[in-house]
Amino acid sequence: MKQGYDGSEEGGGPRRSLNFRRALMLGAAILIVRSIIVLYLEDQEQQRVIVDDIIFPVVNGLAALSLFRAARATRSQDERMYIAWAFFAVAQVLYALGDVLWSILEIGLKETPFPSIADGPYLAYYLLFLIGILLLPAPYQSTFERLKSLLDTGVVTIFAILIFWSFLIAPTVATLEESDPLANAIAVAYPVADLVLAFALIALIFRKIEHIAQRPIMLLAAGAIFLIVADSIFMIKALRGVYVPATLGDSFWLISYILAGLAGVLQVESAGVPVRASADRPSPGFTWPLYLPYVCAIFAYAFLIWSMEHEDVNLYIRQHHLAAGVGMIILLIVIRQVIAIKENTMLYAAAQHELHQRIASEREKEHLIKELEARTSEMERFIYTVSHDLRSPLITVSGFLGFLRDDIEKGAWDKVRKDLDIIESSITKMDRLLQDTLELSRIGRMMNPPEDVPFYDIVKEALEQTSERIRSRGVSVSVAEDMPVVHVDRMRAVEALVNLIENSAKYMGDQSDPRIEIGCMRDGETVFYVRDNGIGIDPKNHQRIFELFYKVDNRTEGTGAGLAIVKRIIEVHGGRIWIESELGKGCTVFFTLPLSEKT
Repeated sequence: MKQGYDGSEEGGGPRRSLNFRRALMLGAAILIVRSIIVLYLEDQEQQRVIVDDIIFPVVNGLAALSLFRAARATRSQDERMYIAWAFFAVAQVLYALGDVLWSILEIGLKETPFPSIADGPYLAYYLLFLIGILLLPAPYQSTFERLKSLLDTGVVTIFAILIFWSFLIAPTVATLEESDPLANAIAVAYPVADLVLAFALIALIFRKIEHIAQRPIMLLAAGAIFLIVADSIFMIKALRGVYVPATLGDSFWLISYILAGLAGVLQVESAGVPVRASADRPSPGFTWPLYLPYVCAIFAYAFLIWSMEHEDVNLYIRQHHLAAGVGMIILLIVIRQVIAIKENTMLYAAAQHELHQRIASEREKEHLIKELEARTSEMERFIYTVSHDLRSPLITVSGFLGFLRDDIEKGAWDKVRKDLDIIESSITKMDRLLQDTLELSRIGRMMNPPEDVPFYDIVKEALEQTSERIRSRGVSVSVAEDMPVVHVDRMRAVEALVNLIENSAKYMGDQSDPRIEIGCMRDGETVFYVRDNGIGIDPKNHQRIFELFYKVDNRTEGTGAGLAIVKRIIEVHGGRIWIESELGKGCTVFFTLPLSEKT
């Protein structure tokens, strides 16, 4: 298959023309060959200079070409990444142009290349590299994260300024000559440019780039570090007057170019690989940048103490300026710690809130599970009860239909009438059972909007509806006067109380002085009650008393659904209901209802 200029197959296959391993081997070979030549020409300075003036522009040009390929390979994936790599490429081109101009001046024109036209492209490199670093896409950061990153960058930058000023910038300024302002400006511009490059690296350190391929960027950063080292060695030796050109020490510049070229090759290879599937993702333990500001603060403070103890050493920086710089570093770290504490406090509060929500959710889940289990059990009992109690009248009807058929065939008309009466009674009973079952199922689904009602009014309405039964059985009723206002479905609340009153009247037995007492108790919780002095209920039946169709005495009238309906009404309102009773000692039904918020 035909391959494109960059080694990529037109079908979208992997690039094969120059992979990273080959590029690395080529760079190592160039470095070794150059070192051998320099050692071989140890006593021939002019020849070494010519060799470097040829090798450096060529390697630098190859690095620039590699970076342009990286920018092109990135363009289809991320426009911002493409622009950043384009700046890196243009920066490298300018540096290569500076090498070319330097070589022309030094070899071709036999002129001193400093200061010269080559300095313009050289110095432009540093600014464009910084812009490229700042253009690298970064993920979203919270306000706290941005503030901490800015403070960390500020701490390390101030430390870098103190170091560069003490050992490079100030000594350079001290050696300037008034006769050549241009040369002076360019001489100071180089250490300042290295400081700009250092700031670019600092910004990169505190810039989260987990979502992009990191290895190419790290190679670029390593190249910048070697460039700073090379420039610093050159300036320190030049200030001391001991610099010798084209030695092994100048290899740092060459290593910088090679690393830049390798970064471009690796970026081309990484362009088609998703970051989440790539080995370029950082490990969870990559946390050393967090400690860098504190390390810088320690070294800055140690530098201040050392300068105070060695006043005889000329550091080209006044102690109060150095102290001010150290003070600013400490201040920024204190501010960072305050922000970190505030962030941690907010995160802790958020974590606690989330934990409480989870605990509440788990409790709610457990409650719902228990309630579901209870409802399921209740539904099973309900189905069993309904099927059992409804089946009884049907069996009676079925049996007496057979008797009815036999009696008709025999002409026993008196028995026919009795059979019909029993069948009619069974059908009536089944109808009542069905009505009570339907009533129970409607409660909760057909609730009226709750309203504030004095409980005394509910009692009064219930007594009006049960007045005939109370009067016929000679029951005396006493009602407490001081009762609260409740927030309920009035109709359902009256229905519940009617059932309780009728139930008490029904099970008075042979009581000579039947009484019913309606009231409430307030002891932390308002509890309403209906108390009678009837036949009472055996404690072993207290749990069954609220089951559907359960009757204490089967000889009494009704279906036995009254208390089941009452229980359902109370629970739908969010209340509780229970009884206290013993045989022969009456019965008290206790229940709770939601109170009005206005009381």
